[in-house]
Amino acid sequence: MNVNFTKLGAAMAALIIAASPAFAGPGPQVFVPVKTAAQAEALPANTKIAVTCPSCGAVSVTSVDKNKSYMHSFNCPSCKHTFALESVGSGKAQSGKLTCKDTASGKTMPLHMCAMMH
Repeated sequence: MNVNFTKLGAAMAALIIAASPAFAGPGPQVFVPVKTAAQAEALPANTKIAVTCPSCGAVSVTSVDKNKSYMHSFNCPSCKHTFALESVGSGKAQSGKLTCKDTASGKTMPLHMCAMMH
């Protein structure tokens, strides 16, 4: 049996190199839905959040700051719309669903927010 170890070694090296990027990086980042204003208020500082613009659908990722500025307004970097966050629903004022109001048109839309799991 005549085996060419040079070709076999090159094939093994190519296979290892091709498979190695699949194992690089920090791993998958999982975001879970934040459905109420109470859940959004409870997020600790430095938690990564993803917010979907209700106007254009762009997704922005940011971190929670200590002043929780994400609970007051949202500025879409893609379409440049500015939204004021509102809480709607019965019960406590901070327990309702998250909605936002386009500050230019006054239109109220649902807001979709997710927070990164720890």
